[in-house]
Amino acid sequence: MRRISSTLRTLTAACLLGAATVGGALATAPVAGAAPSGALACGWDPDAASGRAYYNHCTSDGSWIWIRVERHGASGFDKCVGPNRTYLGSTSVIRYAWYKGGTC
Repeated sequence: MRRISSTLRTLTAACLLGAATVGGALATAPVAGAAPSGALACGWDPDAASGRAYYNHCTSDGSWIWIRVERHGASGFDKCVGPNRTYLGSTSVIRYAWYKGGTC
């Protein structure tokens, strides 16, 4: 599963960078883990201190998107999330979440 997750993170980052082209100039999109201090990461965003799992949908158009939520020891599920940070559950239950593709 780690190899799939790594590949999906890479593809998601590539899609974000491709979609960030504005007026012919490439704008840099923040990548999870590379957010400035105090800023929320886009995408999978667990809060280790509180044990809470979040997905942060960074958008400027107000779109709602489909994500896939992976759980420890159980099947995953699809979830429609809106802009900003969405609480997914405890990190003891939620293992990872990623952009599945498409709007909802």
